[in-house]
Amino acid sequence: MAGYDLVAIGAGHAGNEAALASARLGVATALVTINLDEIGKMPCNPAIGGPGKSQIVREIDALGGGMGLIADSTMINIRLLNTSKGKAMQVRRAQCDRHAYKTAWKRLLEGTDGLDLIEGTVEEILVSDHRVVGVRLREGKTLAARAVVVATGTFLNGRVLIGKTSYPAGRSGAPPAVGLAASLHRLGLRMERLNTGTTPRVNRNSIDYSGLPRQDTSDVPLGFSFWRKPRVLPKDHPVYVTHTNPETHRIIRENLHLSPNYNGLIAGEGPRHCPSLETKIVKFPERGSHKVFLEPEGRETAEVYLQGIYTAFPPEIQERIVHSIEGLEHARIERYGYDIEYDYVAPRQLSPSLEVDGIGGLYLAGQINGTTGYEEAAGQGLIAGINAARSVLGQGPFVLSRGEAFIGVMIDDLVTKGITEPYRMLPSRAEYRITLRESNADLRLARIGHELGLISDAQYEQVEKRRKQIEEILQELRITRVGPRDPVNERLIACGTSPLDQNGASLYELLRRPQVRLSDLLDRSDIPDDVETEVEIEAKYSGYLAQQAREIAHLKKMEGIPIPDDLDYDALTNISIEGRELLARVRPRSFGQAARIPGISQADLSMLAILLRR
Repeated sequence: MAGYDLVAIGAGHAGNEAALASARLGVATALVTINLDEIGKMPCNPAIGGPGKSQIVREIDALGGGMGLIADSTMINIRLLNTSKGKAMQVRRAQCDRHAYKTAWKRLLEGTDGLDLIEGTVEEILVSDHRVVGVRLREGKTLAARAVVVATGTFLNGRVLIGKTSYPAGRSGAPPAVGLAASLHRLGLRMERLNTGTTPRVNRNSIDYSGLPRQDTSDVPLGFSFWRKPRVLPKDHPVYVTHTNPETHRIIRENLHLSPNYNGLIAGEGPRHCPSLETKIVKFPERGSHKVFLEPEGRETAEVYLQGIYTAFPPEIQERIVHSIEGLEHARIERYGYDIEYDYVAPRQLSPSLEVDGIGGLYLAGQINGTTGYEEAAGQGLIAGINAARSVLGQGPFVLSRGEAFIGVMIDDLVTKGITEPYRMLPSRAEYRITLRESNADLRLARIGHELGLISDAQYEQVEKRRKQIEEILQELRITRVGPRDPVNERLIACGTSPLDQNGASLYELLRRPQVRLSDLLDRSDIPDDVETEVEIEAKYSGYLAQQAREIAHLKKMEGIPIPDDLDYDALTNISIEGRELLARVRPRSFGQAARIPGISQADLSMLAILLRR
């Protein structure tokens, strides 16, 4: 029997990050996947980043993960979003070359010491005395393991649906994982169904771009990784924008009975924040049109992804829908859109380390936990891989709090609140999103990554150098006062803000004005762009940041009140029956987590606090 310290199942975004982190932490790791040629595949859209997601990518990068570096090396278009908002709200979104992306992932994993790649199908997770001991492959091989990370995406009892047709599949062209789903069920895990969809792909040469707005890549260097110098991309792969119209909507309404979303074929809940086109037409009948983004899929392919047309209509209806849209009147569909329904494990059965309650060494990451999106999967994979490796090494679990990272918010939401639909990370889910912005992920998390052993000394020194520059400039701004005769006054007037009076002001106070930039106050060419951005955010959002710092300190205090793992909630008769049931179902690790359980009353929390103090 071959033996490893850790086995990761599935080579999508979650499994790759888990295996990479584990091997880099010195743990003998195997990554098992049904097809080695599909490692790191982007089965849906060719994009990385966007609101709520870019923050996760930057956090993964700051902790030593691979997604940011891989995206930077393979992207063909990148833009800054939310540019009409303040700098703290701005995020990156990139179009990647799908083939180059998965090739880069395979190259990285193949070159990682202590990591073996194995093509095979896991049929069973082996458990003895409530602890993982290995996995059994369909090919007849058994791999001993002290920890297992399951990152199977949409493959558990997966089923593809197009019109009235359905067939077993993990995604189009790939077989489902039936045996593994049965194995998880036998282990006592509660499993439910979800569904998600993808869009038609059309041939670029059949699109009429002449009347469509064009979105070129950024004119300034942009990237996700803190460890690679950003670059300006050639403007040879723009994104174009078109819209659905009343004719599109008429076709959809008249044929709803042919869509699996409305003909009764689908049992699982679909995504609310990224719904099918037919769902948008039904739920928003007042809307005359919906945006459609024409996203290139790579340098070596003519395929274009129709972002916004998630649909599973029969092929002939998909063709009518596509041809009704401006610019796509003669578009040739190369791949039809489809829905996929699959099993997931209800995530409240997990601890915040993503370990399954009651089965030591078994960790779950990605869509198996009910999430949707590459970035959400990768963030979970990194945390699961770190914790699985730490369990092998005899170290305690690593958990990010809601006050430290978007990844912490996501995992806390999953294990505390559970889900009723595919979970997507949105900025609105993060209470401290101004503090947890994408631009300062390295300042927040690189120290942790260094302590874990995933960030090198040189990388950490790079971050500390940036932190020192920011602090020195902020201090200079605070101690430098100017008056009405200072040349700065003329620049203030030129910026459209009021001039100084006789009392004067510090440069820091002036920078807090919305119209003023750091370059208006300090005539220096030695300040890097990323340092300038952080200085301006720290000044302009100082009130919000101070308030959130106080709230995060309070959160940390609440998280520091532990709840014993073996606490008998049924014996807490001073707490309501409903409260006891909720607490017993989630089994919170801290008072802070208990306070976030949906439905728990303030009266029950007050009584729990009294009991914990006793």
